[in-house]
Amino acid sequence: MSPQISQIAVVEQHSLVRLGLETLLSGSALLRVVALATDPAELPEADAQRLDVIVYGAPPQPGPSLAQTVAALTQCGRVLVVADFAGWQPVTDALRAGAYGCVGKQAGEQELLRAVETVALGGLHIAPGLATRLHHELRQPAGTPAPALAHREREALRLLATGLTHGQIARRMGLTEATVSTYVKRIRNKLNVRNKADLTRKAIELGLLQEDEFRSPALAGGFSPAGYSSAA
Repeated sequence: MSPQISQIAVVEQHSLVRLGLETLLSGSALLRVVALATDPAELPEADAQRLDVIVYGAPPQPGPSLAQTVAALTQCGRVLVVADFAGWQPVTDALRAGAYGCVGKQAGEQELLRAVETVALGGLHIAPGLATRLHHELRQPAGTPAPALAHREREALRLLATGLTHGQIARRMGLTEATVSTYVKRIRNKLNVRNKADLTRKAIELGLLQEDEFRSPALAGGFSPAGYSSAA
């Protein structure tokens, strides 16, 4: 008895990314890409039949609510959200809206294929790199909004959490050290933290660090990166 072929749709606004996803998924003997769309609204017109998986590449900036979009897509099939999940895109929002999986946009090819195949079979897939963030979100009181960090603040927090000094961050970002210090003060106030260990935890919870950065020497020793002092 031959294995069942799962019907896949890809919703992604960037043509090159959409083509890459189509090529990758079409390489699996268990998957068949039957619909491509640049926007979720196009999907019903592209394919009226029930789909096994909808791979949704969420845009990097706030637009229509992620939860609203996922909820609408679930009317056509199981949804796998591919997003950066940095700052404004809570993992729990996607899951509560009905998504069967969440994967970061930096996921490797095999990770993405496993996620799609798992969702196609009706399973739930959460990328390992999102597990800490999901655990943090589940511990928050219902209705607690995610901290709203600006793009440059998120980047500064990420670099700070990897162990860089304010001067090193300034050079990386093309800023003055005084500006970086201002960013750090704003970040502390927004996240309500007072030391660098807590800032590092927040960076991990917000999904700002990649999986390889979790294992870097800078993050060894219980969230006390090398070179950190007790005060920022």
